[in-house]
Amino acid sequence: MHFFDPEVQPPQIEGIFWQPDLATTPPSGNWDLLGVSTFVPQWSVVQSKAWFDQDMGFEKWDKTLSLTRLNQKPWSQNIILGLAGEYDERMARSNVFKLAESSRKIIENTSSIPLKGYYFPVEADPSWLGVGVLAHALDTLPKPVWVSIYSAEQSPEHLDVWLKSWLPAHTHVFFQDGVGVGTRSPAQAKAILNNLQAEFGKDKVVIVLEAFRPVKGGQFRPAYPWEIIAQLKAYEGQKIYIFDGPHYMNRITVYAVALWYKLNYGS
Repeated sequence: MHFFDPEVQPPQIEGIFWQPDLATTPPSGNWDLLGVSTFVPQWSVVQSKAWFDQDMGFEKWDKTLSLTRLNQKPWSQNIILGLAGEYDERMARSNVFKLAESSRKIIENTSSIPLKGYYFPVEADPSWLGVGVLAHALDTLPKPVWVSIYSAEQSPEHLDVWLKSWLPAHTHVFFQDGVGVGTRSPAQAKAILNNLQAEFGKDKVVIVLEAFRPVKGGQFRPAYPWEIIAQLKAYEGQKIYIFDGPHYMNRITVYAVALWYKLNYGS
């Protein structure tokens, strides 16, 4: 017999990221079984080419997707739309204002679609000494807007102070847990998250569960269900976004995690 602890708040798996590519367009999955209702395409436009068939004023990739049709999926009832980005982080950081300009064009051309918010996909970490340009770019975008942060250190000191030094008031934060890249354990990620939320609030900073693990040659494999479960256990009581569904959370993995969730939390 299984006994539920009424004091334990289950993790709330709210969202799924998707890093668009030709192999996973259109995205398909059963992530709604985990409670997912928000979908975050990482980019609308990358390398100045659009992933959506909406007219955004850009050349399009060979495969595109309808935002309206995507909005009808059970796991995509809400969309936080990724804006303009680059595959290469260094290139993205050196072209922040150009990407912000392209992002404003995307926002203008998607104004008729009911979106939950926007995500500006230029990632920040404390090694970026010029991160102030990101703040200026974010200031030109309408709220609600999200940005993501990470740290290559296992237990970074003063990450909250660093973030407070540049983050615009209207910006929400996705904190990448660093577990998937092997930087830290789920418990260490939760401790960092607690510090950030103590400074900014629980609604302003949410954790991104990395659903992958490193393998030789700088590649990554999908995390096993028990590895994802260890992350979910550590993040009890938290709102969670998973990176990313189409590449790392196939249907069998979702079924396994959903079964564990039901056995442990009763829903």
